[in-house]
Amino acid sequence: MTVDARTPNGDAATRADRNDADLVDDVASTVLSIAGIAALHGGEFGEVATYLPCRRVSGIRLGPGVCEIHVTALYPADLPALGEAVRRYVEPLVDGPVRVVFQDIRRPLADQISAENQVTS
Repeated sequence: MTVDARTPNGDAATRADRNDADLVDDVASTVLSIAGIAALHGGEFGEVATYLPCRRVSGIRLGPGVCEIHVTALYPADLPALGEAVRRYVEPLVDGPVRVVFQDIRRPLADQISAENQVTS
């Protein structure tokens, strides 16, 4: 038995014990906790998503044998290392390989605010 996560009461849970919504939420929170990841990205037309009852999770395409993560990275970024970090943390949660797609790169929020507040002369 492979132990992948813990239930709220602390008991071990396997992949088979989790429903699709829990799995997608676990993948999303794992990806967003990685330093250098700014956000999940829904793709050019918002087409990258996992559809769940009453909601969709943008930036994650999860299905049988498919795990695709689309993200926005923070500048400056070592994209190969960041992609490897995403794969390393997400692969234990899902069955099969993880494909990471970088859709955008943006400056950290503090840099954006500072640039917006500067007055040009």
